[in-house]
Amino acid sequence: MHRILLVCHNEKSARTLEEMLGCVRDCQIVRARHLAQAGELLAQGPYSLLILNLPLPQEPEEPFLTQAAQSASCGILLLCPRENALDRMQRESSRGILVVEKPLSPALFCQAVCLGLSAHARLETLRRENRMLHSKIEELKLVSRAKAVLIEYLKLTEPQAHRYIEKQAMDLQLTRQQVAQNILKTYEL
Repeated sequence: MHRILLVCHNEKSARTLEEMLGCVRDCQIVRARHLAQAGELLAQGPYSLLILNLPLPQEPEEPFLTQAAQSASCGILLLCPRENALDRMQRESSRGILVVEKPLSPALFCQAVCLGLSAHARLETLRRENRMLHSKIEELKLVSRAKAVLIEYLKLTEPQAHRYIEKQAMDLQLTRQQVAQNILKTYEL
């Protein structure tokens, strides 16, 4: 299910945008009337898409957009009045924020929403891969430290230390990381 955070000050506009979001299957729309509330909602849970309908009275959106672009993994869609749209497109494209000119065409809005949702999906895939790679790097560092300890204390060669860790992992039905942690606990007091 897609969770969409809609930030819109005007109630009538918010209802219209919710109707236009009918093009998205299986979605939950959460509304915020101002940026402080939107920031709290973003911090509370993951969203697939953030839609910010400008203008917001007496609220500078720049700090909020910067924070959202850096920390949230959701797609960001900025609905902007025609007179500011081109300038905003040029400024926001480097941050991955999609700018759509108002007044909105329902078809264009639906396409932009789909693009924002696909950007979120792609970003989530990359974040998952990144976490997996970081985990693998940490495991390799740990195993390397354990090999260095075996080389130092047991006077093994690097291939022998590697074989020792692999054999322990198989014999004890542990991961290489668990074996490495046990070695480090034993020898690094």
